[in-house]
Amino acid sequence: MARRVAVVGGGSSGLACIKCCLDEGLQPVCFESSDDLGGLWRFKENPEADRASIYHSVIINTSKEMMCFSDFPIPAHFPNYMHNSLIMDYFRMYADHFQLTKHIRFNVSTHCTHRLHSRFLNVFCKTVILSA
Repeated sequence: MARRVAVVGGGSSGLACIKCCLDEGLQPVCFESSDDLGGLWRFKENPEADRASIYHSVIINTSKEMMCFSDFPIPAHFPNYMHNSLIMDYFRMYADHFQLTKHIRFNVSTHCTHRLHSRFLNVFCKTVILSA
């Protein structure tokens, strides 16, 4: 039976972590407190309380060749310096290609973790209720 690994957050680092866990034969469970992946790169017209966000006009200041995942190049037709909406498109393509979203539990926030003994952690979570 594969070891389960807790991944906190479904942003760029969380997606890479899920992928690396899968590559190593581990069973990742990602806890994402919002209803979507992307982390800080996800623009919201009405920002959520206690959640960092970018502003609408953000364009990355790193070339696409330097910011892409090593195992999934950014499409050639994307501009070298991308608008945040294209970065989100890229993250979605990456997650879809490697089937990462099935390992993400959306609307679940982590509150604390503690070590049970040298090899295991307890992760305490709660489901986030979104108002309609």
